[in-house]
Amino acid sequence: MVKQEQQDFLKDSTLIIAVLYRMPDIVKVVIDNVLSIISGRPNTWIVLINNNAEEGIKNYFDSVDHKQCLKIDLPFNFGRGLACNFFIKEYLSNNNLPKTIIALDPDIIFTKESFEKLVEAAEQLPQCGMIGMRYKNNECNPERNLFFKPKTLIGINKKKFKLSSPFMCNVAGGIFAIEAKKITTLCDYQLFPKKKIRVYGGDDSALYNCLRWKCINGYLEGTQAIHLTSAGCISEEFLEIKNNHKRQ
Repeated sequence: MVKQEQQDFLKDSTLIIAVLYRMPDIVKVVIDNVLSIISGRPNTWIVLINNNAEEGIKNYFDSVDHKQCLKIDLPFNFGRGLACNFFIKEYLSNNNLPKTIIALDPDIIFTKESFEKLVEAAEQLPQCGMIGMRYKNNECNPERNLFFKPKTLIGINKKKFKLSSPFMCNVAGGIFAIEAKKITTLCDYQLFPKKKIRVYGGDDSALYNCLRWKCINGYLEGTQAIHLTSAGCISEEFLEIKNNHKRQ
């Protein structure tokens, strides 16, 4: 579990939350990528939640040893949404509230440049709720209903940001950033404020329904996330990564 001194470090931080359950090959690629991006970045942490995962995931989870990584080992599969909510309810308060929370499914990779842009947008656009990365248009792309041109928003720093908002559906929850204060003031300390307890499904839509009339939600132009797997489909990008590792 997370020690008290580690909890104190989270105040005003950038905090990534990733729940691990299956597909150890992909999880290792994703988490290793994140750790390389945040390594040495000031006040930036990742929380890995082992959701009573299969043996390959558990072995990888146990092997991760990084000073910016916190680990939570759950006794059974809570599901992604409930696991995230448990961490927030148990370990976050107004005394150690991060500045930005980033929800990450462990099947998505991205660059440091895209990560920095996402964090900046979350910090500079208080009128926004869920801010996701744009996705590469591969066979696993989860974007839907992007019928309209991006909106131009002006940040606190007077910088222009462009967001593409999906029509009548939520921002895909594979990776998104949100101002942590909104989780406390609008969502009762829940990242996924579901009205019914469900292990699977309804996570992203629960947050979207909570924020849709109060905040602007959308995908940040100029960023790119690559979804490595979806509904049993493995992307070409992951197969290429795997083949490259075999050659090394």
